Amino acid sequence: MAKYRIAWLPGDGVGADVLNAARLVLDKVGFDAEYIPGDIGWEFWKSEGNPLPQRTIDLLKSTDACLFGAITSKPKDEAAKELAPELQGKGLVYS
Repeated sequence: MAKYRIAWLPGDGVGADVLNAARLVLDKVGFDAEYIPGDIGWEFWKSEGNPLPQRTIDLLKSTDACLFGAITSKPKDEAAKELAPELQGKGLVYS
């Protein structure tokens, strides 16, 4: 079997645990792959203003597949502050 190049994007929260469990299974069945870490999620949104940096998009374009864990979003109060002024305080719910 050919060695695959897989983008490894744990993201936030339980994402790392999810990917580590997936890796155990893939290794156990002898899946031959190179796992290349990438940046995604809330930490990058906070530090760079973008949860999906261009370097991660470039990584995804250069790999055969992606294993993605999980991401979170901004806390409710912080997200509400970024709404257009005419929408703030309306009790709008987003999902």
